[in-house]
Amino acid sequence: MKKKIFVAAAMASMAWSSAHALEPGYLGLLGDYTFTDSVRNTKDGSGFTLLYGLPLAEALDLEFNAGTARYQRKYASGSDRAHHLGADLRYTFAGTPVLSGFLIGGAGAMFDRTAAKNDTSPYLNVGLGLRVPLIKNWSTRFEVREYATFNDSFKDSTQFDTRLGIGFEYALGTAPAPAPVIVDGDSDGDGVRDSIDQCPGTAPGTPVDAKGCPLPPPDTDGDGVPDSQDRCPGTPAGIQVDANGCPLDDDGDGVPNSLDRCPNTPAGFKVDEQGCVIEKQTVAVLNSVSFEFNSSRLTADAKQSLARVVEGLKGQQSMTVEIAGHTDAIGSVAANQKVSQQRANAVREYLIGQGIAGSRLTAKGYGKAKPIASNDTADGRAENRRVEFHVLTR
Repeated sequence: MKKKIFVAAAMASMAWSSAHALEPGYLGLLGDYTFTDSVRNTKDGSGFTLLYGLPLAEALDLEFNAGTARYQRKYASGSDRAHHLGADLRYTFAGTPVLSGFLIGGAGAMFDRTAAKNDTSPYLNVGLGLRVPLIKNWSTRFEVREYATFNDSFKDSTQFDTRLGIGFEYALGTAPAPAPVIVDGDSDGDGVRDSIDQCPGTAPGTPVDAKGCPLPPPDTDGDGVPDSQDRCPGTPAGIQVDANGCPLDDDGDGVPNSLDRCPNTPAGFKVDEQGCVIEKQTVAVLNSVSFEFNSSRLTADAKQSLARVVEGLKGQQSMTVEIAGHTDAIGSVAANQKVSQQRANAVREYLIGQGIAGSRLTAKGYGKAKPIASNDTADGRAENRRVEFHVLTR
């Protein structure tokens, strides 16, 4: 046992010799609470620890400690005391201005004062903690450590105790002098002196002009959208583009405005390379939900859907269409024929009311004769109840 203590003391002495020239260090005071090993037959106890640390290298300190703790006995009156003296190495992680963590571990001697006898035993410990700067040289410290004490007097020759500590550190010496202020430097490193830099704080690596302000991002095709965001590079000069750098296509027919000879094409109509509606095509525009229940009167939503059709017909004055009404298979042939014709007529009358010549519009009801989906399901029947536009001529 004495040999173990001698080795621990020798190691601490060697560390002291290597670190002594690096003063000043720091002082510390911790309040401790220890969760004791059950073999000690004592309750958990409290105490305090004094600290003195010396820097060995960047982020590495040698720390000497001395402390005491008191534990109430479980099965007898009075209390036991344990004094400790040791040396640790502390490694501090790179933290933030308000927080840094550390690992700590080392060895020392534990002086147990119990009712039965007094013992001196070596111990090892390892732990981790946090430091939070307060003001000037002061900081607060939190830590938790696990101690392994090698004392043959107890039932188990090794006792494991967990110790929590909270307290303060005081850095010895004075804080480093602030760096001298450089007159007319280049604080943001953009190559422009501070005295003429009109845009200080430019992000590193940003190209700047002679005034220190960021250069506009490159825009090779000159459409106003930077190359890094341009999804349609090489746009010809003078072409209006959207936020992605692609030519505008207001009616969404796939033909840019600059090439579209038939603007305002209704949604869903196929067009040629000039943006004009192709003949002999059918487009479903309205379904049964667009009419009032069991009626041929158009709802407000239906009129909104037809607004694009009105614009398209006005934009292509020569286009003629057939308005075709369809129903599902529920009900008699005659009833379905009647309601499909009425709804086709209602759409035609609405378009005429919006300024479209009646000579360009033909209304025809097909009843349930031309389903586009199965009439065996509710979804299929809903698809079949529709109004279509058949482009006759353009």
